[in-house]
Amino acid sequence: MLPIAIILGVGFCKWISVFIHLVPVLIFFVLFFAYSGLHFRRLRITKLNVLLLFLHLFISIVSYTICYLIFKPIVAQGVLVGVICPVAAASSAVVTALGGNKEICIVHTLLDNFLISIVAPIMFSIAETSSDMSFIMSVLTLLGKLFPIVIFPLVAVVVLRRFTPRFAYKLRNYDWLSILFWSLALMINMAATGYSVLNMGGVYLNEIIIMVVLALFMCVFQFGLGRILGTKVDEKVVVAQAIGQKNTGLGIWMAYTYFSNPLTTMYAAAYAVFQNLFNSLQMYIHDKKMQKTSL
Repeated sequence: MLPIAIILGVGFCKWISVFIHLVPVLIFFVLFFAYSGLHFRRLRITKLNVLLLFLHLFISIVSYTICYLIFKPIVAQGVLVGVICPVAAASSAVVTALGGNKEICIVHTLLDNFLISIVAPIMFSIAETSSDMSFIMSVLTLLGKLFPIVIFPLVAVVVLRRFTPRFAYKLRNYDWLSILFWSLALMINMAATGYSVLNMGGVYLNEIIIMVVLALFMCVFQFGLGRILGTKVDEKVVVAQAIGQKNTGLGIWMAYTYFSNPLTTMYAAAYAVFQNLFNSLQMYIHDKKMQKTSL
């Protein structure tokens, strides 16, 4: 489903990109159905959540520093935006599909989004941002972008459980719909990204190639590191998604907002393709294994 969404989005980007304003609504339903099966008593901050936050900051700082020393500043800025953007809200849908611990994933999503809304403006100012927003305004703007999407679905599920518990209980059987809504959101995001890339022209071809290669490398590195570290704590699925899956839609928005050159969006756009292809492959392999064990 995810590769088809990518192909349709890129192939028909001119027509599908006009629906970009529907993405927050689709993400709402992604999280709504993902939250519907949550055990709220299991939602607590663990040592793993704290370690994942520190690891995110460490990878962001090291990646930007290395790229700044080796490549042009515009490449380093693009990588910074793509690496520092928080974990994708839809990661819970993937974790659910792969049989991971959804509660740890949700807590990390909330904490990571809050942390990055504070840290990102600081990092962007170091990276010579072209935005004239103050630090407080940057933080409030990012919080305004992030938290309604993450919090409102959670509130909706809590309200339903309080006033219509039977209906809320039945919703647990439909958490698979989060993947469907995520695919639609992905298709629209890829269309908007593809359309903007087409309008860039070939002036920065070398930089575009470098960012695409770096996006592929970082995708393999971050998911690989997540699986290795996750194996040690018996949470391979959760840690891999926490480190590897990024909110690239937000990353593209941050690139446009904080940096003057639209080329800085290229890393996040390429990363979106690679992370979704990787997750598609993971889910395909997982489904095949589940089919064999059920025989």
